[in-house]
Amino acid sequence: MAPSTDAEPIAKGTIPTIKQSFRDLFRWRQRVATTNEYGEVATEWQTPEPLQNPVKLFMQLSAKDWLFFIVGLLAWTADAFDFHALSIQTVKLAKYYETSKTNITTAITLTLLLRSVGAASFGLAGDKFGRKWPMVINMIVLGLLQIATIYSATFQQFLAVRSLFGLFMGGVYGNAIAMAFENCPVNARGL
Repeated sequence: MAPSTDAEPIAKGTIPTIKQSFRDLFRWRQRVATTNEYGEVATEWQTPEPLQNPVKLFMQLSAKDWLFFIVGLLAWTADAFDFHALSIQTVKLAKYYETSKTNITTAITLTLLLRSVGAASFGLAGDKFGRKWPMVINMIVLGLLQIATIYSATFQQFLAVRSLFGLFMGGVYGNAIAMAFENCPVNARGL
């Protein structure tokens, strides 16, 4: 590993951080902040570690790491199944609600658009309260919204339920993947 060299300190504030992060994308070395035993923070450039054999990395995962991975995968799979099951039924839904296929696909688009709002809000909740309970609440409400989709009698009810589904759909992936990565060995996080 090459010796590290000093780097400018990590930027503070949104715009300076964006600028610095964008510039850092085009460098092979990584900006790392280190703290010594006196509490002094220094920023330096370090060369990334060479890639490792993925089998060796998989062997580092404990049963708990695999469990977190499987929980995240199953949460995402349940979410994706519901979304795609609805997407392939646009003709039947248009007949049932006596509306156009365009209106049904608009509801699906609205679901996708509200995912980012849900991801931001549940991401903040996960940061503030921990990953577990926002994820549990998210999955319970998603289950209830899946059932509510079945019992939507009018297109307006369907649109409202699918909009809420989009909010909660956005909250699944971020917390699930963050929970899996936080409990995974550092050098196995890229798997």
